[in-house]
Amino acid sequence: MHGWGHLVFALPLTIRQTISQMLAQGPWSALELAGDLCLTRREVEEHLEHLGRSLGRRRLDAPGRCPACRGQRIDGPWFQVKP
Repeated sequence: MHGWGHLVFALPLTIRQTISQMLAQGPWSALELAGDLCLTRREVEEHLEHLGRSLGRRRLDAPGRCPACRGQRIDGPWFQVKP
């Protein structure tokens, strides 16, 4: 008797799963993610917001100033998922 139980189908990753895997490898900016995934920066930010909620984190807002020196010029924000 032949059944389907022995077949394993590899489903493609969702955009959020792809972003999560990318962030697990190291920090990325929203602009870099958008370029690599052919999305707009806003679309990436929406996915990051959802990922942040899924991981039990707070909202992912860019700080207005550098938290260390309080200067107005800031690079990023950079996002990363740590296991």
